[in-house]
Amino acid sequence: MAILNKAVAVYLMLTALAVAVLLIITPLIHDGSDSYPLWEVLNYFMVPGVLAVLVANYLCKRRQDASDRSDLAGSLVFYGAIALTMLFFWEWFWTLNPNSETGNAAISHTVYFPLVDALYTVLALTTGRELWRESEG
Repeated sequence: MAILNKAVAVYLMLTALAVAVLLIITPLIHDGSDSYPLWEVLNYFMVPGVLAVLVANYLCKRRQDASDRSDLAGSLVFYGAIALTMLFFWEWFWTLNPNSETGNAAISHTVYFPLVDALYTVLALTTGRELWRESEG
């Protein structure tokens, strides 16, 4: 189990780093078109990451004792993971529909995806760090 935890932790931290860097440099490298090819590829790598964040935090929340002081922190990360999963898949499925990129829907991507990317970065790094710590004993 320790090897699996470390593998998932590395995956989460690497994808979080890639998302953070691309989020910051997108305004510098984007050509102004409606297409974001780097994000289209990175979104496929984020899918298992989003699911891993959700599952890992669900399992962690289940293990926690209700009287434990760390319950608040665990709850915040868990409910953040739920919000991330809902927003990511709503936005991603929207972009996969070729007829959805019109009008207000196209504008919403410039609002929701940066929020999703920032949330993913924070939650994936936090979850990856915790999984790494768990795997070391």
